Amino acid sequence: MAYRVEYDGEGIELGTLDAALDCARTAIANDVDRFDGWAVEHDEDVDDWFVQAVRNGRRVGPLAVVTNLGKALVPPVVEEWERRVSFVGRTPADAFAMAADWLERRPDVETIGDVGWHHTASGHQLRIYYRG
Repeated sequence: MAYRVEYDGEGIELGTLDAALDCARTAIANDVDRFDGWAVEHDEDVDDWFVQAVRNGRRVGPLAVVTNLGKALVPPVVEEWERRVSFVGRTPADAFAMAADWLERRPDVETIGDVGWHHTASGHQLRIYYRG
């Protein structure tokens, strides 16, 4: 077991980072009634991952922490995977403004992989797929 997911006072150990992140997302999705995507932050100093739901470009609900249990024993493994964040605005301009504001505060975003656009019942949704 290489990773531990801590959420709502409970913990579970999993063998891969992908499995741990999926577990964290599933646990949060079971508790949060409505959300647009995920915020996944990596703190390189402690090598922990922080997962939280995002609604309208803002983080909502509880936080899950994924800890690398093999920090001192296993060399770091770089896993390439894309993250997604969504912004919902009343107008397309509102959604793009929220996304631009978020990107301005995130200098660690290295690459925008794709942009998705959807008109939903709650407004105009802009999805940004990125790597950081």
